[in-house]
Amino acid sequence: MRNPNFLTINLILLLVTFITVYFLSFSLYPIMATNSLTTFQGPIYENSRITSTSNSLSGSHGNLVNDGSLVTSNITNGDLPSTEKYDKIKNCNPDTDKKPSSIEYLTFFNCGHIKSSSTTGDGNNQTIREFTLIIEENQSIPIASNGLTFFDAWTFNGTIPGPTMRVTEGDLVRINVINSKENNHTHSLHLHSTHPSNMDGVDGPGGYIKPGQNFTYVFTAQPYGVYPYHCHVSPIDQHINKGLYGAFIIDPKTPRQNMTEMVMMMNGYDLDYEKEGIGPSRIPTPQEFEEDYMPQEFEHGNEVYTVNGKAFDYVENPIPINTNTNYRIYLINMLEFDQVNSFHLHGNMYKYYPSGTFKEPSFENDIVTLGQGDRGILEFDYPYPGKYMFHSHINEFSDLGWMGLFNVIE
Repeated sequence: MRNPNFLTINLILLLVTFITVYFLSFSLYPIMATNSLTTFQGPIYENSRITSTSNSLSGSHGNLVNDGSLVTSNITNGDLPSTEKYDKIKNCNPDTDKKPSSIEYLTFFNCGHIKSSSTTGDGNNQTIREFTLIIEENQSIPIASNGLTFFDAWTFNGTIPGPTMRVTEGDLVRINVINSKENNHTHSLHLHSTHPSNMDGVDGPGGYIKPGQNFTYVFTAQPYGVYPYHCHVSPIDQHINKGLYGAFIIDPKTPRQNMTEMVMMMNGYDLDYEKEGIGPSRIPTPQEFEEDYMPQEFEHGNEVYTVNGKAFDYVENPIPINTNTNYRIYLINMLEFDQVNSFHLHGNMYKYYPSGTFKEPSFENDIVTLGQGDRGILEFDYPYPGKYMFHSHINEFSDLGWMGLFNVIE
């Protein structure tokens, strides 16, 4: 029979060992659990259906966008990129004074000048972006490679369309619009997004910028999406037909999945606008109605249709893309005098996000029909090499300039 003291010592040792193991297991468990999640958690994308992250155009267009490696695959709301890194992801061009050619316009993003950061009421930092838009009349803009020129064009910063301005949701945006003193008309800037009424470009000083004057529109960018901007001085169709419009992209705080991005603005040109119609576009007075005088009976019609301002530009300069690589198009319809326009992609389908304000696509198709001012985002990839057309499925528009080609390379 063993000594009672020996049994007591053994029991005490067993108890101490049990207590030690028990507490060690609880202290190690969080580390083990964290390592397990880090190892097995997959990439987090805003749109989990898309997996490719290539972001480059090559060939005749050159390397116009940034490399996809700038984006990690697991950006979340708790780990947002810095403003500087996000601007690189967006392919922001540092030369904000450059007038891009019609070919360069496809991937030319102007993200403004970052002046400073301010602190909002909730203690968060707010990026301040500043843009300058100079309105010039009496400009001569080539609108086809055959030498056709649009005389007496009106431009924002010398191009039709105007610059693609790009910001992030929550940024404080300042856009200084200068109406050149040589001009003959009053102008304004109207942006499609959420902002105060005095920044809407319709009433007040911001709605009537006279030649030689300027006005700075200040607002917080919201919500994320793709928007048009344009002059809103009456007759609005004349100011838009002359060329005073462009694209305004508000990116979400959490970046979309990185891929090559392009802007396509569908438009048209009524080259003899001044010679058409019988008077100002307005409703008739009672007397005019009695006398059968209808001032709104215009007969405006477009002679040229384009995407990004120049007829057949992307037929003569096909856009080079790669197979099995994802691409994103910010599409806006700024066509006047025709009720609808459309975008049809040959040999493929695309995911469509109306207005770019949704995280998931609304449908998948090879054609979308848009009214005036409507817009959305297209995402697609090509599995097979070759040349594929994209154009309006209104064949008259295609025959008169609204047509392009993707040159898909393996």
